[in-house]
Amino acid sequence: GSSGINAEYGEFQTFQHYLKRINLRRPQDALMGTDTTQIILSSLKRERPICFQPEDFFDDDFNVDKFLALNRASFTLESLRKDLVKYSSTVQSSLVELINRDYADFVNLSANLVGVDQTILKLEAPLTSIEADIEVIRSSIQSEIEQISDKLVLRSELRHKQEVLYSLLNINKLTIKIENLISQNNDAKEDLFERVASEYSQLNFYVSKYEDLPFVQQMLPRIKQIDQYLEGGLYTAFMSGLKNGDKVSVGQCLRTFTTLDRVEKSEQLFAESIITPLIDKLINKAALSEQGLRNVYQSVLDSLPPATSLLLSLTSPRKDNELRSFEFMGNAVFPVIVNKLCTNIPSIFAAGNPRNFQQAYMDTQWFLAEFERLMGYRERVVALRQHSSYKAFLAKWSLPIYFQIRLQEIAGSLEHQLLTPFSPAPEEGSFLLPAPVMLLLCIRRCWDPEVLLRPLSHRFYKLTLQLLKRYAVWLQELPSSSEELQLVDVCKAVRDTTTLVTMVPSLVEEVVAGHIPSHNPQLVLQSCGEITDSISVLGEHVTHHVTEECCRAIEHAQSVPRLYRRTNREIPTEPLAYVSNLTEALESEIYNSCLPEPYKLDWCQRVTTTIISRYHGAVQEILVSLRKTEDSLAMLKRGRKGAQQANTTPANTDEDKIRMQLRLDVTSLGEKFAQMGIEKGEDYTSLLDLVSQGKR
Repeated sequence: GSSGINAEYGEFQTFQHYLKRINLRRPQDALMGTDTTQIILSSLKRERPICFQPEDFFDDDFNVDKFLALNRASFTLESLRKDLVKYSSTVQSSLVELINRDYADFVNLSANLVGVDQTILKLEAPLTSIEADIEVIRSSIQSEIEQISDKLVLRSELRHKQEVLYSLLNINKLTIKIENLISQNNDAKEDLFERVASEYSQLNFYVSKYEDLPFVQQMLPRIKQIDQYLEGGLYTAFMSGLKNGDKVSVGQCLRTFTTLDRVEKSEQLFAESIITPLIDKLINKAALSEQGLRNVYQSVLDSLPPATSLLLSLTSPRKDNELRSFEFMGNAVFPVIVNKLCTNIPSIFAAGNPRNFQQAYMDTQWFLAEFERLMGYRERVVALRQHSSYKAFLAKWSLPIYFQIRLQEIAGSLEHQLLTPFSPAPEEGSFLLPAPVMLLLCIRRCWDPEVLLRPLSHRFYKLTLQLLKRYAVWLQELPSSSEELQLVDVCKAVRDTTTLVTMVPSLVEEVVAGHIPSHNPQLVLQSCGEITDSISVLGEHVTHHVTEECCRAIEHAQSVPRLYRRTNREIPTEPLAYVSNLTEALESEIYNSCLPEPYKLDWCQRVTTTIISRYHGAVQEILVSLRKTEDSLAMLKRGRKGAQQANTTPANTDEDKIRMQLRLDVTSLGEKFAQMGIEKGEDYTSLLDLVSQGKR
């Protein structure tokens, strides 16, 4: 049971504790230098194996229940008990063996421990006294730390109150000082404003820190009066200096604005007082209708230098300029211009009329370039382009809508022309049909200066590729687009297409290079390759149609035997008329067409190959029939009596005449192919051999 196992485990723990002590005391011993528990394991190996692992007892967290649950599944409790008894005996015997071997160590150990308890008792009293003294000292130090911390907190509070009192005294002192300065009658107003602004800046610093205190609340009316005085006086002096062109006075006012941290306020005053009335007179519907947008922009550009040159010279963005934080052109002038354009003449942004929209946009781009040139410094231009009014102004131009209108206009022209692709083409030109002419016109239209807008260059480049793709698709769909399609029109389309693909790359390079220098010419070449590949679809259509027309005449070859069998006709000397019909459609539709020479020869060769193949089949069928007829007649003659009489067979039988006629027809067909410069090839040689086999 579990109690027995616990007892066994208790004995094993005692033994294990002993082994550990022996290991600690005998590190130099060869046997003890290793794990002494191996003695037990080695003893067990010499006997019958047990049903559990002895190493399980070495774990510090050994649990009897877990041990039983682990081994009960594989072994019975009785076998487990026997093995535990056996293992216990082995442990005991190993313990006795170790004790006998290390008896001297056990004796020395007991001798060394004599008197140790008395020594421990002697040390206990001094150590207890020291511990009590340390605790007293620790309590005393902790009390001193708490007292010092309280005094530091009190000191911090006093220092804060001192700082507040000092700030309140400064507020009162500065307010009185500023009021005294204002009450003085000083002719140099700008100098007075500058001094007052310096003191007022310090006053605002203290007020912003303690504005919730009652004393500061009482001082706010007086401070507000000072603020109103400064604002009104500065505004008057600033406007007066600008009107009179007094550079010194304007410079002092700007420095005062900087001291008071009112840069944006000064820019707003300039925009409202000077720029807004000026721009209102220049940008309006009447001026737009009378002068046009380009002249309106020009009048604005002409009026800006007199109004802004003084400020621009004082606020240059040089690092040594204390007034470089001002940006009157970007923060005051430009927003007013944009606002007046949007409110007074919003019609310039309407994309419904693409021609007017394109012209207005181009005029605006010119104006922006000139306006940036007036700013004089690159830093100012960069700041202007990052300004919210600049971005909003560019966003007002509905470029996507404009492109969609142009897309419908350009693509619609091509689509309309593709609906009637075989109408007469212009008399002067390299094309026979109007469709490729319209395609080139549409490509040029995409890059026309009166159509193209630079931000839309990539979209128009994509449209150019789409136009080429549409033409390629039209070629592929051409055979199935109409049942009344004439082969001559297909040949014209092929001829025009070969001319087109030689012109498109140079044309696109010419019109695109100035707008998209980094464009990939391979895209255009790929589109031209798709157009060229579409010709193969037309070739299949033409060759199939011509082949069917030519091969209809092969049916007449089947009537050749009827012409000579039992008709007593003369030996043939000329080919029959159906031979001419075999090549009539080929000559008229392809050989004598306007096709480029490479396509003409290729298509003729394809048609010829099919004609020869089918003709070969028809001739072979005739010859097989003749052979069967001859064999039947021979068998009939041998069966008749008197077959050994004199031969009455004519020199040339009907079958010989049929073979001679077929040979003449095949030879004539080969001559016609040769006249057209078509290689007859092995198929024709095989056909000629076929009709020559029966020659006598």
